[in-house]
Amino acid sequence: TPLLRVIAPVDHRRSATQSKMGVRTLIFAALLPLAGAYSHVCPFIARTSAPRAVVTHARPIVACAPPADVVAPALETEIGFDHQPLADALKQGDLLEADRITRETLIGLAGEQSVMRGFVYFNEARKLPYKDLATVDKLWRAYTGDKQGYSVQSKIFRTPKVAKDLIKLYTRIGWSKPSGSLLRWTSSSDGNEFIYNNEEAPAGHLPLTSTLRGTRLLIELMEHPAIIEASQTITGNAAK
Repeated sequence: TPLLRVIAPVDHRRSATQSKMGVRTLIFAALLPLAGAYSHVCPFIARTSAPRAVVTHARPIVACAPPADVVAPALETEIGFDHQPLADALKQGDLLEADRITRETLIGLAGEQSVMRGFVYFNEARKLPYKDLATVDKLWRAYTGDKQGYSVQSKIFRTPKVAKDLIKLYTRIGWSKPSGSLLRWTSSSDGNEFIYNNEEAPAGHLPLTSTLRGTRLLIELMEHPAIIEASQTITGNAAK
C-alpha cells in the first residue's frame, strides 16, 4: 500500500494522542540508524548497487527569499489545524523545512489513526479536508512565485506532453536524472539529491511525496478536488 513516512509524527493537532506521539518519536529515532543501511530513493525507495552522485554538503542547499510582493494567504482550516509553521518556513525561504512540515501536515490532516501509525494511506488522501489542503497548496504557490505546490504538479501531470504518465512527470519536475534513474532522498539530509532552492528547482519539484510501496498516494493527492480546482488557475510554462 502506498504510504508517506516521516521520522517524527506531526505535533500541530491538539488531541489526546500528543503524549503517545513522544514515545513514537523515540521509537522512530531508535530505528533511524537501521534505515541508513539502505539506499533511500524518492519517489521510489529501493535497494540498488548502482553508483549515485553524492551531495557533499551536510544539508541540501536551501534559501531564496520569496517574491517581494507576496500576499500572504489566509490560513483557512476546517479542523482547527495550525498552518503557521508551514507559512513561517516558506516565508523564510527554507524549502527543506517546509517540505518536512508538509509531510507532517498531511499525516495530521488524515486523522488520529494516521498520526499513530506515522504515515498516510493512499485511500485517505481524497478525504483530506478541502480547505486545509488548499491552504497548504496556496502557501507553497504564494511563497515560490506559483512555481511549487501540489496543484503545479497536478497541472503538469495532466498536460498533453505528460498525459498522466508518471515517468514523464518525474522527468518534467526534476525527480529523475538524464539517465532515467530517480534522485536519491534520505531522511537525514546527507546525500539528498533533491533541490531546495526555488530558483534552481524545476516547476513542481516540491513538495515531495514518497511512494514507498506504489504511486497511488501521489496520484490521489494530485487528483484531490482542492488541488484540481487550484490547478485550473495556473498559467505559464507549468500549464503547457
